[in-house]
Amino acid sequence: MAKKVALYGILTSLALIFGYIESLFSLSFIAPGIKLGIANSVALLLLCFKDFKGALLVNITRILLSALLFSTPFSLVFSLTAGIISVVIMKPLSGIKSVSVVGFSIAGAAVHNLVQLTVASLIFGRAVWYYLPFLLVSALISGGIIGALSLIIFKRIK
Repeated sequence: MAKKVALYGILTSLALIFGYIESLFSLSFIAPGIKLGIANSVALLLLCFKDFKGALLVNITRILLSALLFSTPFSLVFSLTAGIISVVIMKPLSGIKSVSVVGFSIAGAAVHNLVQLTVASLIFGRAVWYYLPFLLVSALISGGIIGALSLIIFKRIK
């Protein structure tokens, strides 16, 4: 048990560092909220190892700490809901043999963006849906890249 807690602590720290590095390279000139998703690679790896609870726990902890350290409580609403739902959606996809890490990474990125748009539309109105094409293209690109990198790392660790 202590070994698992230590591992989750290390992985949360790694995801937090990745999230901070990611925040240094803003892509908001494309559309608000677009990120590379590097921090999500940690949850992807845990899903590759069939550790859904760990992926969810590490992702939630990372999002909470990131909000406390680097952003606002307001952004926590967007990140937390999207982070939880995207991991929940990726879990069953990660168990399907015909869906690769790249595939469930892209799906997770797309769901993350859709959930954030849904929350934003509840707060700001329907106009935010105009960002949908930009966010889905970014989910395809960033989800694909992060998924491919996670697959390489998974194969090396395994």
